[in-house]
Amino acid sequence: MDATQEEMKFVGLLGIFSKSFKTVFTWKKIFTQITLTLILPLAIIFIAHTEISCRFFHQIEEDPYQMFVNAYEYYRSYISQTSPTELLFYILFKITSIVLVTLFSLLSTAAVVYTIASVYTGGDVTYRKLMKVVPKVWKRLTVSFICMFLTFFAYNLISSVVFFLSSVIFVEFYILFAISIPYIFGFLYLAIVWQLAIVISVLESCYGLKAMIKSMDLMKGKRRLALMVSFLLYGLLGSVVFMYLALVVLDAAELAAVWQAAIGILCCVLLVIMFLLIIVIQTVLYLVCKSYHREAIDKVGLSTYLGAYLSNSQPAFMVGEDIQLGGSQNQPVSQV
Repeated sequence: MDATQEEMKFVGLLGIFSKSFKTVFTWKKIFTQITLTLILPLAIIFIAHTEISCRFFHQIEEDPYQMFVNAYEYYRSYISQTSPTELLFYILFKITSIVLVTLFSLLSTAAVVYTIASVYTGGDVTYRKLMKVVPKVWKRLTVSFICMFLTFFAYNLISSVVFFLSSVIFVEFYILFAISIPYIFGFLYLAIVWQLAIVISVLESCYGLKAMIKSMDLMKGKRRLALMVSFLLYGLLGSVVFMYLALVVLDAAELAAVWQAAIGILCCVLLVIMFLLIIVIQTVLYLVCKSYHREAIDKVGLSTYLGAYLSNSQPAFMVGEDIQLGGSQNQPVSQV
C-alpha cells in the first residue's frame, strides 16, 4: 500500500489484484491469524451448510428449477409429504446457518478492513488490538447488512416474478437466457455496492442506507472496473462451489472416498483464500475509488480515527461532516 493517491487513481484490474496480494504477503502474520480464527470457520460453516442441506434435506431442495417453474404444484406436493417436525428442523437449520455465516462474515470483514486501513497509515496493528476493535463496529455493519439484505431480497423477488412470467409466456430457452443477462449484471452491481458499503461503514461516518448511497457515488467513473472485479471474484467463488457440489456432494465423477475427501479439503482451502481475497480486494477498490474522486486520504486523520476504536468510546463525528478516511472534508454526506 505504498502507492501515492495520484497513482492509486489509475490502478486497474491487475493493479488491484497485485496490491491485494502484496498486502496479504507483506503482513502475512496478522492475516494468517484473521484467517484461522474468523475466515476458516466461515468456510467450514459454509461447506457444512451445503453438505447437510444436500444430505438430509434433499427432498425439500430436490429440484430448484421445478420449484421455481411449477411453484404451486411443487409446494402442494411438498406440504403433503413433509412432516411438521421435519419442516421445523429445516427452518431452524436454515436460520442457524444464516446467523453463523452472517456473524463470521461481518467479523472477518471488519477485521480485514481495519487491518488494511492501519497498514495504509503505517500504524502498528496486532491481533489483540484487532479483537478490541471488531465488536465496536458490529452495530454499524449489522445495520448496513440488513439494508443490503432487504435490497437483495426485493431485487430477487422482483426478478423471480419476471422469470416466472417469462417462463410461462416464452418457452424457448434462449429467450430465458437473454433475460437472465441483465439480472446477472444487476446482481454483480449490487454485490459490489454491498462490498463498498461495508468498507465505508468501518472507515467513514455513514452506514446503512447512507453507506449504500455513498458506495454508488464512489463507483461513478469506476463502475466498469468494479463490475469486472465483482464478475471475476464471484465467478471464481462460484467455480469452487460448483466443483465441491459436483465432485463431492453429488459425486458426478463417481470418485473413491479418498479422492472425495481430498477434493473437499482442497475446496475448503480455496474457499478460505477466496473469502480473504474478496475482503482485501474490496478494500483496495475502495481506496482506488476514493483517489479517483480526489477525496483526500489524510493518513494522520485516519490514524487518529482508527485509534479512537481502541479507546473506551466510539470515534466521534461532527454533525454534517463527512469523514474521508479519517480526514475532515467539509462535504455533506449524501442524504437519503
